[in-house]
Amino acid sequence: MATVLSGILFGTSVPIIKLGLNLLPADLFAAFRFSLASLLVLLFLRRKGWVDWTLLRTRPIWLVGFVNAFGYVLQFQGQRFTTSSDAALIISTAALMIPVLSWARGSEVIGAKKGLGVLSGFLGASMVVTRGEAVSLGQTEFLGDLLILGTAVTIALVFIYSKDLVNQKGGRAVTGGMILITGVLLVLAIPLDQGAPINLGWEAAFYTAFLAVVATVGAYYFLMKGLETVSSTVSSIILPIEVIVAVALSVIIFNDPFNIYSGTGAILIVAGVLLVSSSS
Repeated sequence: MATVLSGILFGTSVPIIKLGLNLLPADLFAAFRFSLASLLVLLFLRRKGWVDWTLLRTRPIWLVGFVNAFGYVLQFQGQRFTTSSDAALIISTAALMIPVLSWARGSEVIGAKKGLGVLSGFLGASMVVTRGEAVSLGQTEFLGDLLILGTAVTIALVFIYSKDLVNQKGGRAVTGGMILITGVLLVLAIPLDQGAPINLGWEAAFYTAFLAVVATVGAYYFLMKGLETVSSTVSSIILPIEVIVAVALSVIIFNDPFNIYSGTGAILIVAGVLLVSSSS
């Protein structure tokens, strides 16, 4: 149950980010999210194993934090240009990139079932991005999709490079350290907004608080809780749950358009994620 709840909470982040970007510059919004999340970790989770000061003084956790922060810069910037449902579907391809990147490093063998899932997912992603039409590098939505694709790559890299750290220090310490470092580095990215308009108010505060409390600290808390009681294979159901929730909310809130190509692509991506997750 905790794992399912974690997937639902993670799935709310993409549409909430899209709503908040109407009010706040991308990098400032991301920095607000993780600064508040960092504060919550320090105040409420520090004594529960989420803060390991010795870990925070090591280079590997800073590398993971840097890649994670870079990924969020790409995501928040990319979501300015593309639809919420496209962003959710493309981000979910991170689950497909993990076995490919692990195979490239020589640390994993891709079996038939997992290989089929990877092919299905990437075929679906290409259909979502193009919608069956010719695309140009100058199209803003296509550029947004490329930035989101970069986010998916960083998510896969964070998973791969944090694996050894998790084995050594535990998931809670690594997750807490990653949130804290991401918060620090995103503050340094705020100047990239270059004077973009800011509309501070209760609505912007709500979106920031929701992302920090529900879609960051809450989602990771229940993910770690779920991993304590179920295997990593069972916990992989979080991936399809997350993308289904995100796409469903995007269609409801924004009335995101779907044609036969993007709809088929969405089905192929979810099917691919399910195949890869169930064969882990």
